[in-house]
Amino acid sequence: MSTMNFDALRFSGRDGAPCVPGEPICVHLGEIHAGMVDPVPLSLGGTRILLAHYNPRADEASRRLHKLNFGRVSLLGVTAHIAEHYSNVTTISFLLDREIEGYGGGVRLAGSRSALLQSIGAENIVITPRPEPEHAGQFVVAATWQYNQQNLALLHAALAAEWKIFSDRMAHAEAAGGRTPRANAWLRRFLQRRGRPGGGRRPG
Repeated sequence: MSTMNFDALRFSGRDGAPCVPGEPICVHLGEIHAGMVDPVPLSLGGTRILLAHYNPRADEASRRLHKLNFGRVSLLGVTAHIAEHYSNVTTISFLLDREIEGYGGGVRLAGSRSALLQSIGAENIVITPRPEPEHAGQFVVAATWQYNQQNLALLHAALAAEWKIFSDRMAHAEAAGGRTPRANAWLRRFLQRRGRPGGGRRPG
């Protein structure tokens, strides 16, 4: 079974330890710790888990990445990592409600998330308004993704497409005028290390 790996994109447990099922997954781009997601088991034996709480780090490097839409790469990357390396998992449920600054209206964000989940073969996609008054106009997008060869291929294709969009945005930011070489040093490092498809096998 093939997998899509990118040199700069990697995942770990807390403090850089290997990922352990049931524990939070940290998302890294090169030396930058970009965020963390906490997969919640929904079934005994961990065959079904929920991806709901993705927390970008608040430091400047992480904010720069997420302004370039790194969150979509993170979501698909974590999904692919679980699908490839967590041998017991057969179903991944999504509950996406994180607000994204500067993205536009909540309807647009929900529609974009729905289209992304549909592109990887997710089913039972449901969009509902957030009930809290302070989140009026925002929506929750829920869906279910089943592990199978067809969905895995769709997931890899979507991840590759989102990585290209993200990389192109990094290149555009690097080429933009009015920024010092030092400020863009982190961009140049990762542009020089753009990921390439690799190989792997799901344990079990």
